Amino acid sequence: MKKFMWLSVFLLVFWLGTAQGKTSLPLRKIEGTVKEIRIEKVSSRARFGFLTAVLSTEKGEVKVRLYPEWWRLKPPFTVGHRIRVKGWIPPRTLFKGQPVLVAAEIQNLDTGEMLVLREGPGKPRWRWGLKPQTFSGEIVARRVSPGLGRPQIKWLVIEVKNESGQLYTFRISPLWLNDYPGLRPGKRVKIIAWRPPFWTARHIDEYMACKVVFPESGKTLNLRKCPATK
Repeated sequence: MKKFMWLSVFLLVFWLGTAQGKTSLPLRKIEGTVKEIRIEKVSSRARFGFLTAVLSTEKGEVKVRLYPEWWRLKPPFTVGHRIRVKGWIPPRTLFKGQPVLVAAEIQNLDTGEMLVLREGPGKPRWRWGLKPQTFSGEIVARRVSPGLGRPQIKWLVIEVKNESGQLYTFRISPLWLNDYPGLRPGKRVKIIAWRPPFWTARHIDEYMACKVVFPESGKTLNLRKCPATK
């Protein structure tokens, strides 16, 4: 009965927002005592989990999703602390009958410490640091490497040496999509690339290429969009 009431209220609020042209999820505030802190995956296929806090509130236990485990951040609370959380409930978790509050802001009511995690759905703060970088140099190696998430998918990978002699490794494209024969040793290139945060956490010393420019010809290979930054 309680799950049905949660679902009914959420659907009503969501419908009203949609009817008015607003599809943003309604924000909620809860207070409770931290009962447990653990790592949970969104699904069995997820490559990493999220730090999750279980709160004991007046209305029962509430599960709060904080941030990805690879984001090296110490939570501003521990088990036993009382906290106030502002966030929203993703529809998919509500439909499954297992509502999870995704935290936007957390305040430790015992210490006063506050942490802002997200500005809203799809706007996590950990994306602010994903700034694309520009590399210039000469391709010194070209090879095929297994995919990081799906090893059965083979990727074209190149190594580039800059003017200082430093080597950088770039993932270009799955071979089935394009093997880019023009990217061969001896070619000078300028590459705009970024490193996904969980690669750093897993000590993967590679970059995902977004764009490759050939200075001699002016030709550009647009591979994918780099993440937008604040």
